[in-house]
Amino acid sequence: MDLTTLDYIRILIGVAILLYVANCSVNQKVWIRKTFSWGAREEYPKIFQMNIIGGSLIGSFLVASPFLF
Repeated sequence: MDLTTLDYIRILIGVAILLYVANCSVNQKVWIRKTFSWGAREEYPKIFQMNIIGGSLIGSFLVASPFLF
């Protein structure tokens, strides 16, 4: 299996997304674009949950996709 430059970029972006998700999980905060600041999980529970679930799925897919296809 030979990975291209685009595959390496996808993997790096996926890892960056997974690191963001890990940071949000550890600190229990999420970045809110509306206020351009970090918001607590209690203030924005739906956004926090969407970021954790969506970020995990997208990040995992980007990391794994070069090895699946």
